[in-house]
Amino acid sequence: MGTSKEEAMKRSIKRGAAAAAVLALALVLAVGLAGCGSSEDGGSSPAAASDDQPKQGGTLTLAYLTEPSSLDPAVAWNVIDWQIEHDIYQGLLQYAHAAGAAGAKLVPCLATEVPSIENGGISPDGKVYTFHLREGVKFQPPVNREVTAQDFKYSFERMLSEPRCPATYFYEGIVGASKFIKGKSDEVEGYKVVDDSTIEITLTSPDLSFLNAITMEFCDVVPKEWVEKWGRQFNRHPLGTGPFVFQSWTPGREIVLTRNPDYWEEGKPYLDGVNYQLSFNPQTALLKLERGEVDVLGDGVPVADIPRVKADPKLSGLVHTQPLVAISYMFMNVEMEPFDDVKVRQALSWAIDRDKLVKLQAGQALSLWQFYPEGMPGHVEGKVYYGYDPAKAKQLLAEAGYPDGFETMLYTDNVDPNPKLWQSVQADLAAVGVKAGLKTMSNNTFYTQQGTPNTLTAGSFGWWMDYPDPSDWIVPLFSKSNAVEGGMNSSFWWSPELETMFTEAQAMTDPEARIDKYSEMQDLLAEEAPYVPCYQPIQTTMCSETTGGFYLHPVNQIDPTQYWKK
Repeated sequence: MGTSKEEAMKRSIKRGAAAAAVLALALVLAVGLAGCGSSEDGGSSPAAASDDQPKQGGTLTLAYLTEPSSLDPAVAWNVIDWQIEHDIYQGLLQYAHAAGAAGAKLVPCLATEVPSIENGGISPDGKVYTFHLREGVKFQPPVNREVTAQDFKYSFERMLSEPRCPATYFYEGIVGASKFIKGKSDEVEGYKVVDDSTIEITLTSPDLSFLNAITMEFCDVVPKEWVEKWGRQFNRHPLGTGPFVFQSWTPGREIVLTRNPDYWEEGKPYLDGVNYQLSFNPQTALLKLERGEVDVLGDGVPVADIPRVKADPKLSGLVHTQPLVAISYMFMNVEMEPFDDVKVRQALSWAIDRDKLVKLQAGQALSLWQFYPEGMPGHVEGKVYYGYDPAKAKQLLAEAGYPDGFETMLYTDNVDPNPKLWQSVQADLAAVGVKAGLKTMSNNTFYTQQGTPNTLTAGSFGWWMDYPDPSDWIVPLFSKSNAVEGGMNSSFWWSPELETMFTEAQAMTDPEARIDKYSEMQDLLAEEAPYVPCYQPIQTTMCSETTGGFYLHPVNQIDPTQYWKK
């Protein structure tokens, strides 16, 4: 789905800032880690981790630098917001309780199954989705009543009508959603309650990524009576159907959750409670974990401390790493010379030494040779579009009319280690005759200017998924709708051919054929080279030796539902 200029700006600020933190520091978003396995049906216990068996009881303590902006699923869109909301709220579907790529698989949550054409949950034309609700699921105390389809409709329309919601554009493909968002209708025509346990959602056109969009926290179910009781203060009194119940929020200090006594997953959660400690910088959090005062580093291990921690026999066994489904890249503004010449863009793709960028981050990244990162559907294992070949770069520059190179400017934010990394890129370009100045600026300034036409010639940028589907790469980074002021298409490159391919892919009801089409899009991106894929960040974090079943989830970050205290 396309976005308006205003929506693109909103999304750029929200997600761009998050991406900066993740990609620059390799901290913040926790992703898949080999630890303990689990069933993919969302309803059974994980396999035992080493010699430990799941145990009931105990409190898990997590340390974070920041605190939530809100705990209202209709408006929140920060990493820490979603982390805590995932403990409290639930929606129709969820991602499998599993590490790595397996955790990106959609499984039922409050719905009884994931709709498909095969099971009759998706109509043959791919437009109508039917969800059947689990029986006996209750809202947390003190509401304590069974969830119905009407609750889902209320929650969904409440989200769309909330002016602070940053993501209504995800749902404009539902029949009548745009009219409702604009205040021209009293309800979303395509979101129907068939009966107390059945929901039917009709789209204007087929879109298999809709299942991912409907799984986002924005669509979690909330009880109308509780929302109306608290009004704008609902964000400080959250209540859903999740495994943990909100108890208190002391600003700048902690958020306390306790086990939901009526949780529908039998035997879950194992923990009696979860304590989110707030306002601890990563270095302080690490020291507290070493002293046994913290169980999990929510923001990961500080990059500077990684060598020491890995070298310490007492600590190295507590370290866990996994690539983020995210990318860092160099954009080139195709509306500005000389980057309007595809040979120049291809030349710079050959000129950059990705392996050197990885070494500068103490190995906390993977060299990236294609446009989809590892873990994203459409990624082709072992595919290399552009290697490191300065001679090839010089040849292409000469063919483009720049045998002696040219002068340009690179831009990046001032968040460590970005200045150091882009000094390396600067040196690589100098080696092929391109004299590039380097200017650093604050996060806010950089992310505003990169979305302003004819302002930045080239520079660093990054993207971190909203959900694990390649449409969430193509639309924000390469669509015409985002090649506008405030958009995230910082190269300002778009192609009618790519737009057609994307439209075709979205209309496909065969998942495999759809991904094949996205692979074709990657081939086109490689040919046109609107940006240089540089590296894929790696998350490194730690848990205490008393934390059982620990793993990091590719979408839901840290998943206390599956952990226990030894």
